[in-house]
Amino acid sequence: MKHTIRLIVACMLLAVNIQAQPKNKEAKEWYNQAIDQVEQNDLEQAIATLDRAIRLRPKFHQAYLQRGKLYFRMDSTRLAMEDIHMALESGSSSGEVYFYRGYMDYMEEKPDSAIRKLTRAIQAGYKHPEVYYIRGLANYDLDDYKNAIRNFSTAIDSRYDFAYAYNDRASAKMKTGDYQGAINDFKKAISYNGEKPSFYNNLGYARAQNSDYKNALQDYTQAINLDPNYYKAYVNRGLVRSTLEQFKEAETDLKKAIQLSPEQPEAYNNLALVYMRQKEFDQAINQFNKALEKDQTLAEAYMNRGLAWENKGDLDKACRDWRMAEELGSKKASEYLKDCK
Repeated sequence: MKHTIRLIVACMLLAVNIQAQPKNKEAKEWYNQAIDQVEQNDLEQAIATLDRAIRLRPKFHQAYLQRGKLYFRMDSTRLAMEDIHMALESGSSSGEVYFYRGYMDYMEEKPDSAIRKLTRAIQAGYKHPEVYYIRGLANYDLDDYKNAIRNFSTAIDSRYDFAYAYNDRASAKMKTGDYQGAINDFKKAISYNGEKPSFYNNLGYARAQNSDYKNALQDYTQAINLDPNYYKAYVNRGLVRSTLEQFKEAETDLKKAIQLSPEQPEAYNNLALVYMRQKEFDQAINQFNKALEKDQTLAEAYMNRGLAWENKGDLDKACRDWRMAEELGSKKASEYLKDCK
């Protein structure tokens, strides 16, 4: 009796497999058609075709992966994440799937988890430069600049014209104090992609940190030429112009930055510093007040407003601001507080 039952079960399983084969074949045909549509850049139709493949074969992990990649390209991140998850649930252990899972973790601000999944992608043989690049970004978010630089370098070794990897390696080098190395990398990024205003802004910032103010001004100006509404470049150029005592031009830049992004505190703070350098302390205090209205945790604004009050002869208000700056982590404020009772 037991043998008869086994035989019946076996026959039933065979029948299921025979019925499944035509559906699997048809699903594969739809999948191949979708790949052709992707090559023709008909992304929406490719997604619709992959939908048909998945309906026929609900555990078709390659189809989920391809559809997820298309959703990424179309900025439908939630749908992309769902499909990448389904690719894993459907049995895929490919390095590419782990790459996209790691990428999603990075986008969700989970750098530790991202690094683990990206490392698995590499171990599974998926060693595209993007894997090392995203892992470098996750290292950077964890303040692990040494490994960030190592990963960006590996990405560059695989793709010599990887402009973003040069740019982000430069940012990591800045964190280690290697300003000249950062400058060289920012230049490399620009040589491969000269249309990104942020690259010029970053190069200008590195040069300013290296006291090369003349060239920093040129870089900030080029960033603004590429994007006349680039807030950060106006803020940074205004600060450099103030350092060079070009106060009128600095004031113009910082007021433009405030116009572009009135909710950001940095431009108010830097404009106040321009007034401080011209000994216009009432105007400086007014701008520090505005900066602190936007961000009550801005230690630098409390520190500098304290200096303005001191110059006006009001030590009580100065000390009050310095105490607040110290509470927010300003080491410089601690030195000034020695003069307070």
